[in-house]
Amino acid sequence: MSDTVPGTASSLLVQGTITSQTNLTGDGEPRLHPAVREFFDGLVPSLREPFLGYCAESALVSDRLYAVDARRADGGTTSLAEAPAHFAGAALVSRKVRPHGDPEHGAPAPLCRSCAALAEAFGITVLQDS
Repeated sequence: MSDTVPGTASSLLVQGTITSQTNLTGDGEPRLHPAVREFFDGLVPSLREPFLGYCAESALVSDRLYAVDARRADGGTTSLAEAPAHFAGAALVSRKVRPHGDPEHGAPAPLCRSCAALAEAFGITVLQDS
């Protein structure tokens, strides 16, 4: 995990497999899957966060699509139109990562506007509990 706090850690359940990720930090641009990048590029300004693409949630969706692409017989890249089918029945949970002793550590973390739109468009159920 990054030394940068506060942050977010998220887990994505797809077809019985759970993957986890923290928000991204550091120099450079995140390596988002082309379908995720296309989705974000098409967002209206009111849904575009200034930290667009650095969230754990967009990293998880990108990682899943890169894994799908690696198994494609045609060597192609999953398109934005094809992407939602690969998240059928998927669920996502996000938690706050805070310094030791902070009572917010582990509390549910709401998705940012951009990732909430991505999850909705791809049919990913966002679990929000207390």
